Amino acid sequence: MSDKIIVKIDSDLEEIIPMFIDNRHKDLKELDEHLVSNDIQSIEVIAHKLAGNAGSYGFMDLSKVGASLEEACKEKNQEDIKKYILEYKDFMKNLEVVFE
Repeated sequence: MSDKIIVKIDSDLEEIIPMFIDNRHKDLKELDEHLVSNDIQSIEVIAHKLAGNAGSYGFMDLSKVGASLEEACKEKNQEDIKKYILEYKDFMKNLEVVFE
């Protein structure tokens, strides 16, 4: 992915979105660590929270990535786990938030 991912968010959330985004970058660091140690359970916990929290803030596509990652963890599908972590990284790398 190289195109910007533009997400339109309600301007009422403008003050808290930077913290939400910072926490997602922390998730990515933790996911890399858990991937190296093959800690699928910890990856699943992060994915579950992502699936719920991202949707609550208006990041519906990111929520779907979290749900897919969580499912891959439940199935212990290493290939899909890596794939969805990469999708998560690409999403965050290309994210552009627009407040309305």
